[in-house]
Amino acid sequence: MANDSVLWGVDTMNAPWGLQSRLKLVALACHFFNANKTAESHAAIGKSLSAEGTPGPLTVLDFLKYLEINKTFSKTPNAIRVAEIVERMASAGLLVCTGRSSGSIAGLADHYLYMPTVWEARRALFRLVPALGPEYLFWLCAPGLVHITGRNEKGNAVAGTGLVLDPHHVLTCRHVVSDMKVDGTQTIQGREYAVNDDSLYMHTDIDVAVMRVNGPPLSPLEGVLFQAPVLARTVYTLGYPKLPGLREASATMQQGAVTNEAVTSLAGEKLFLYSAISRPGNSGGPVMSDDGYMVGLSIVDATGRYDSDDAFAPHYAGIPAQVVVGAVEDFGLGIELQFEQYE
Repeated sequence: MANDSVLWGVDTMNAPWGLQSRLKLVALACHFFNANKTAESHAAIGKSLSAEGTPGPLTVLDFLKYLEINKTFSKTPNAIRVAEIVERMASAGLLVCTGRSSGSIAGLADHYLYMPTVWEARRALFRLVPALGPEYLFWLCAPGLVHITGRNEKGNAVAGTGLVLDPHHVLTCRHVVSDMKVDGTQTIQGREYAVNDDSLYMHTDIDVAVMRVNGPPLSPLEGVLFQAPVLARTVYTLGYPKLPGLREASATMQQGAVTNEAVTSLAGEKLFLYSAISRPGNSGGPVMSDDGYMVGLSIVDATGRYDSDDAFAPHYAGIPAQVVVGAVEDFGLGIELQFEQYE
């Protein structure tokens, strides 16, 4: 193996890594440590098999050699940083540590395996969210967010948020499209699509709507699964809130937590509460968990009215994922949403 100066010297990637470098490393680690390709990974670095001829799990040092041989990065990655990312992958359940060495410096001699499953394949790139964090989650979701525009009854420009569900449908809240006259042309993923009243499907009992668009197929978020909200789980609201003073609509992301996973409004709606700020314009946007599941749709704040002497303690309400999935099925549009149950 290369000497220490190559592992963490001046010619290695010592500065903080951007998202794309971390994403590249995680994807390569999944490939290199793949339990079904262990023999292939041994051959790639010229490492001999065991006396029995069976390939055993490989180490972080082996992975570093693989990166060096394949010239994946313009500079050799800093070994300590690679070990930290591999350990984070193990903590997130992406890798399995099969053995720790007592003489391992920073875990470089520890052995790992990546065990691909059918369940994991369904999640596509969203399976990497726990290892790469909220910046990666936003990067994945942003292309699927839709800025739905229109005019209210006073003629003022208003907007809400939607999410691309499949090549021809956008998910949003019913009140987003019912409280405005939706613009006849909507810009989605850089293209313009014609929309009219016949394009809007609004649920009669649940604040959920679907907008159908005709034209070039949209690109849905591959691998996004729906899952019921869980108390205290970290969540993020994503959408297009009203931002006065800016020239263009900007997607934003706000962190919070689920504060109650099941409440009922005075109107009988099944909702959940969270603390991530949901501003006007966020309605119809997804509420995502920190492990990359869609747990609901943003609707309104639930602060209610407070007396002047009361502390201001806002909560925000959303439609839980299981209710959203059921509402979309009611439309009978052939949209298939993948909902994951807890065992």
